[in-house]
Formats: sequence, C-alpha cells, structure tokens
Amino acid sequence: MIFVKAFVVGGLICVVGQLLMDLTPLTPAHVLTILVISGGILSGIGLYGPLVEWAGAGAKAPITSFGH
Repeated sequence: MIFVKAFVVGGLICVVGQLLMDLTPLTPAHVLTILVISGGILSGIGLYGPLVEWAGAGAKAPITSFGH
C-alpha cells in the first residue's frame, strides 16, 4: 500500500508543477522556486513532516523535499 501512496502523492506534486508550466507563463526555474518555497513553508507550519511519514518516498523524492 505504501507504493500506491508514494505514487499518488509524488504524482500529484509533479502534476501541480506541470500544470504551472503549461497553463501559466512561468518558466521551469520559477516553478522550481515555487515548489521549494512551498516545501519550506509546509515544513515550517508542520504539515510536510506528517505528509512524508504518510506517503514516504512520494513526498521525499520531488523537489519540495528540499524545504524539509
């Protein structure tokens, strides 16, 4: 079951990044910055740690884990 959680969470994070690039004039560098800052904010308010515990590698592997 952990593989399914990791796949879904990691996939959703990647979908958000791809949608930002496809539907807005943002460059990959902008999206990278947004994801890193989002990871830092979520870590700061205590939401990213529980997500990592629940989803495992699905939340650790994408770029947002640099904020964790």
